[in-house]
Amino acid sequence: MEFIRYALDSAAIVAITDVKGTITFVNNKFCEISGYSRQELVGANHRMLHSGMHDVRFFRQMYKRIAAGRVWQGEICNRRKDGSHYWVDTTIVPHVNAAGKVDSYTAIRFDITDRHRADEKLRHIVNIDALTGIANRRRFQEHLETVISTHGRTQPSRVHLALLDIDTFKEINDTFGHDVGDELLRVVSGRLCELASPEVFVARLGGDEFGIVMTGHPDREVHDMMGKVLSCLRQPVDLGPVVRRCSASIGIATFPDQAASLDELFKASDLALYRAKELGRDRLQFFVPRLREVALRKSELLHAFETGLAQGQFRLLYQPIIATDQQLKPALEGLLRWEHPQQGHLTPGAFLADMNDPGLLAALGMFVLEQVFTDMQKMQEMALPLRRVAINVTNADFRSDAFVDRFFELSARTGLSPDMFCIEVTEGVFLGRDFQQLEGRLHRLHAAGVEIALDDFGTGFASLSHLRRMPIDRVKIDRSFISNLGTSSADLAIVRGVIDIAHGMGKVVTAEGVETGVQVEILTALGCDSLQGWYFAKACNLLHLPYMIASLQSFPEQRMKSRAVAS
Repeated sequence: MEFIRYALDSAAIVAITDVKGTITFVNNKFCEISGYSRQELVGANHRMLHSGMHDVRFFRQMYKRIAAGRVWQGEICNRRKDGSHYWVDTTIVPHVNAAGKVDSYTAIRFDITDRHRADEKLRHIVNIDALTGIANRRRFQEHLETVISTHGRTQPSRVHLALLDIDTFKEINDTFGHDVGDELLRVVSGRLCELASPEVFVARLGGDEFGIVMTGHPDREVHDMMGKVLSCLRQPVDLGPVVRRCSASIGIATFPDQAASLDELFKASDLALYRAKELGRDRLQFFVPRLREVALRKSELLHAFETGLAQGQFRLLYQPIIATDQQLKPALEGLLRWEHPQQGHLTPGAFLADMNDPGLLAALGMFVLEQVFTDMQKMQEMALPLRRVAINVTNADFRSDAFVDRFFELSARTGLSPDMFCIEVTEGVFLGRDFQQLEGRLHRLHAAGVEIALDDFGTGFASLSHLRRMPIDRVKIDRSFISNLGTSSADLAIVRGVIDIAHGMGKVVTAEGVETGVQVEILTALGCDSLQGWYFAKACNLLHLPYMIASLQSFPEQRMKSRAVAS
């Protein structure tokens, strides 16, 4: 027996207890790892080593097994004398006496603390976001799956999933650098974690997106809770080089009312988040079934749009732009039309507003660019007397240098001079985050002789600083200010002001949507440089251009004035 004890002393952490748990023997390794002396341990109950890491059920199952004379194996976390924890891989062997009853237990343990620490570190790496220190997407989905499977279907209360995006993150990240962007993410995650409780689970899902799972709360409480989140995030954030106010958009959906699965719940919350952004950001939006219908329509539109591009369903029509100085040749604007197989003749207003795929929009922009060069070659063959042709571009066309590069490639290949073209941009282009890149691309076109026009002026968010800073040659007054020009003194004042300001900055002005002679007379008197609208001609295809141009040539200044007076 002494030999066995010596062998055990050198090989493992060993203790022997009676059936009541009183320690009757420990080896040297047991004393070393526990921090207790043999005198402190022998005669004491083994419960003195309990760490609190295991619940009553754990020990009840263990005791049930060994009391029945069966060996138990498992991992146990014990507590040292100094209060620190250590993990041991444990085998407990019950000893049965001659009467067939268990009278003692031998526990043989091996220290696995280092392995547990490594496992815990790995679990931390796998489940915790390294930047913010909160749960990551993997841990979030794992938690949500557990909640849905154990709570959502068995409890009367619902499970709410909120997805949150920081509205100003990309702007701050791009302007001040990744270190400042990372600090903003840490601040936001810290503020969100103030919500954390057994019923509220917070995680960073990636980028500037966060997720919040709430259980046991009615809709009104969730609404109030998320409202407080928005208010909290609006508080200024000290980011080192700058103090900024940020905001967030939140989309919320519930299980099982609005989703039957984890995937559906994420999709519903994401649709609500997208809607919150559409409505202006800095707000929360609960999912409603209509959002799913809208998303389906958009998905169908994207598919039809892609098919239309592949099958050549898009066309360019051309409308004249008439100079009030009749000595100048007319210009043209290329207007996009979609010959939809089911819906017929569609203008951009019917489909571009719902297009959120930058790749498809960029492909459409390339189609317009190449088509206008092809048509311009044919116009030259027809010897049409034209100043230039204008085309409309979108934010997607200026996401990279590809559009501008292709413009110069086509100019070189066709021999068409850049000064035969006008690029029309809307005010929304200036709201993009890559403002400097946009400015550089416009300057590149302008330096080559391309005219730059600011389209739909007055309907968006462009400021006079954009007119001063950007290489804009022409301002186009939106038709909404022209339609009531003869009856609205407010519109008349606006139009007069735009013309005077533009001229004062060295720009020329075009009025869109001119439909009556009265409008022609007023705009000409105000000094507007050119006019565009149905009064002169509707947009037509390439084949009808010679007839349309001929009708304009038989429309001299005197007749223009006489029609103005007559109307």
